[in-house]
Amino acid sequence: MKSLLRSLGLTALAATLTSCNLLVPRADPVRHFTLSAPASIAPVRQGTLVRPVLLAGHLHGRQMAVRVAEHEVIYLADVRWAESLDEAITQLLRARLGAIGSGATVTVEVQRCELDRANGNTVQLAATYAILPADGSAAIAQRGSFTATARVWEGKDFGVLVGLLRAAVGELSEAIAAAIVDKKS
Repeated sequence: MKSLLRSLGLTALAATLTSCNLLVPRADPVRHFTLSAPASIAPVRQGTLVRPVLLAGHLHGRQMAVRVAEHEVIYLADVRWAESLDEAITQLLRARLGAIGSGATVTVEVQRCELDRANGNTVQLAATYAILPADGSAAIAQRGSFTATARVWEGKDFGVLVGLLRAAVGELSEAIAAAIVDKKS
């Protein structure tokens, strides 16, 4: 009986000490990333107008989307966007295209802007765009589709991954800028 009481006492003491460890504050493992940056090119008079970017439904949340199969996407619990992805991409496009004095309006729909683990940790950006003329007519002057150059993430630093996604958006903005300049010529 005495050993049973001693055993119960030690168990209660161990439970009490263990519960104290639960109260120790832990660092929040969630990391927040921003895709956009301050504008580095000043907009010009009659600059190209960029309408808000439309995203595929699976890209709307704050958690970063990762494609693990052709038709399967997971969301990283500890890696989130600090801003909505559609607004960030819109800001990046406006920073570049607003410096082109065309008076045109650009609409962009993004189908993919994610890491693709199923294809060797490649970064994917796929989008379609339309350029509407400066005269305000509803006729579309030009349509295009875009797929970013293959970029491979090393799989460790999410800051590097975000940088690769940002570079892909920069490549998209350059492709649209080239189409606008070609149309002006």
